[in-house]
Amino acid sequence: MLAKKLAENNLRHRESPQETEFDEGRQHVRLDLDLIDPNPYQPRRSFPQQELNALASSIAEAGLLQPVTVRKYEGRYQLIAGERRLRAHELLGKTSIEAIVVPSEDADLAVFALAENIDRQDLADYEIGLALRRIESLFPSKKKLAESLGLNREDMYRYFAFEALPERLRTKLDLDPRLLSRSAASELKRLLEQTPASPELDVALDLAWSLLEQGSLEQGKMAGFINRQLQQQDVSRPLPS
Repeated sequence: MLAKKLAENNLRHRESPQETEFDEGRQHVRLDLDLIDPNPYQPRRSFPQQELNALASSIAEAGLLQPVTVRKYEGRYQLIAGERRLRAHELLGKTSIEAIVVPSEDADLAVFALAENIDRQDLADYEIGLALRRIESLFPSKKKLAESLGLNREDMYRYFAFEALPERLRTKLDLDPRLLSRSAASELKRLLEQTPASPELDVALDLAWSLLEQGSLEQGKMAGFINRQLQQQDVSRPLPS
């Protein structure tokens, strides 16, 4: 009976229409690394070598647990999510990687990459702020951008507060994005908007930043520290004769 059932199933399979192509919506393939280009909307600014080494060791021992996600683009493939996994494969000297191929527009590509990193909770607020600015032109309004990422507009504008910082400080954030949170950046922005520009303000801001880098000042206390420095300078300044 089992043999008869198997024969019937095989016959039905041979006579059924056969698709010559996979549905690109969820193709599971193995791709050469040199066919995959980076995600142009990758929000991550830094890839600590220690973390990449640890991931590479994990992949070498247990294999790749989650394929990278890509889209077809101009005859090649463009990474949507999984850059650290891709880099770890390069570290291991591998020439190919498992991938899921999905159709994706630019806006989807940008949101998927950013949302994945936000969900992992290891992307710095500064990196998120830069990414939001880079992709906002893909959306009809800031409201739509916020909705696509599940953010409220008030919180989204906190990410934009980094733009109010002097360029010399943003350059330092490029090297260490985790130094300052969006809340601390928002407080500094408010302080800079309410305080007239002056050499004294620059000195106090640079001192606070130096202490932050040394670990001697908490980021949430920077605005208060700068205010106290400015007040002390006012008190110590000699009165006009």
